[in-house]
Amino acid sequence: MKIKKMLLAVFLPLIVSNSANAALALDATRYIYNGNTSFISAIANNESDELYGGQVWIDNITENDTRPTFVTTPSFFKINGKGRQVFRIMKMSDHMPKDKESIYWLNLQEIPPANKGNGLSMAIRTRVKLIYRPKAIVKGRSGAEQYMTIQHLPGQQWLVNSTPYIFAISDVFDNENKSLIFNDMEKDRLTMFMPGDKVNITGQIVKSVSALNDYGSLEKYVLKNVVN
Repeated sequence: MKIKKMLLAVFLPLIVSNSANAALALDATRYIYNGNTSFISAIANNESDELYGGQVWIDNITENDTRPTFVTTPSFFKINGKGRQVFRIMKMSDHMPKDKESIYWLNLQEIPPANKGNGLSMAIRTRVKLIYRPKAIVKGRSGAEQYMTIQHLPGQQWLVNSTPYIFAISDVFDNENKSLIFNDMEKDRLTMFMPGDKVNITGQIVKSVSALNDYGSLEKYVLKNVVN
């Protein structure tokens, strides 16, 4: 029993979450890094009344690419209760594709104040998406969801992201405005619908999609030039 308690004390403090229970919170649910800028700014807010420490860093989502791409400054900081910390995200390499978007995780790890007594301090990590948009495709992003296409194969139909942009699609609607049903794997793919990705819509008629825009708000887009 003593060993189990010790293991719990080791693993419980580090929790990955976007929960409202976190003391430190980012000022956006996603960040867009346009390739024609030298850096972007973000804010970590301390929602508690106590002094908290914080650490921010960027992870690659693509597991086979471990090259460092972005740096945050400052990467470590302290925030007074109800205070905030502005930090910068800067590109430190240029190996990303120049004809399509790339995606990363922005992590915010809170460091709680020392707990008095025998209580357990919870250190929650929040992570949100950071999308890098190359300079060459910045101007074409607005409303790009409407330019997804339908691929017709023998006995099959696929909804294809034929654009260079990464979409976060929450719903796909038919011509009667009814939401299409997808399995869990396809749902996950739609939430991070990468250039070239596709989902099976055989037997369905797709008219529109609902997706998050750059600011994290849902918008509906009617697909253009789609013949079912």
